[in-house]
Amino acid sequence: MIYIQKDKEPDEIVNWKKKFKNKNKRKPCYEDIKSEPEKQQLKEALLHEQKYLCCYCCNRISDDSSHIEHFVPQSKDSGLSLEYSNLHASCQGENGDMKHCGHAKGNDYDKALLISPLDKNCEKRFAYSVNGKIEPSNLSDQGAEYTIKLLALNDERLKKAREEAMWTAGVFYAQGEKERETLIKQYSNPADGKRVPFCNAILYQLRKD
Repeated sequence: MIYIQKDKEPDEIVNWKKKFKNKNKRKPCYEDIKSEPEKQQLKEALLHEQKYLCCYCCNRISDDSSHIEHFVPQSKDSGLSLEYSNLHASCQGENGDMKHCGHAKGNDYDKALLISPLDKNCEKRFAYSVNGKIEPSNLSDQGAEYTIKLLALNDERLKKAREEAMWTAGVFYAQGEKERETLIKQYSNPADGKRVPFCNAILYQLRKD
C-alpha cells in the first residue's frame, strides 16, 4: 500500500450528480452512474490520481485491468457508494479461486482495523522482506495484520512480483546515500505520471537504515 493523495472530484462528476439530484429529487448512488458515460470519466480520474497503481497491492493497473473499489463497501453504507473520497481503483486480483485486493475484500470491513490508502501514515505501517513478503512494521499492529490478511497481500504471485521489482530496481546494489536519494526521487515522482509497479516495496528498501 502507498499513500494516495486524492485530487478534487472531477467537475464532470460533480455536475452529473447535481443534474441527477435536480431531476430525481434524491442523491445518486453508484448504481445510478454504472450505465452512464460519466462512470468512465470517474474511473480515469481514479487511475490518474493513483498514478496507475492498484490502491492496495501497488501493481500496475489500466482501465481494462481494474475496477472501481468502494473502501467502505456499499453493503455497509450505501450513502458512501458515490462519495469520491470512498472510491479507489483496484486491480482485478483474480486467478481462478485465488483472489487478492478489492475482490478478496468483498463486503468485509472493520472500520477500526482496515488501513486506508488515504491515511498519510499507511506506508510506515508495512515492511517488505527481500523475498517480497509484506508484514506489519510493528508486529503488534493488529490493523496492519488484518489488512494484509483481508486483502491477501501475501498471495504468492504478489510476493514474487515484489521480489522481482526490488531486484530489477537495483535497490540491493545502491551505493551510498546520494544514489539512494536519487532512486527515491525517481520512484516517488515519476516524470511520466505513472509509478513503477510495487514502488512501495522498492521505496521501503531504499529508505531502510
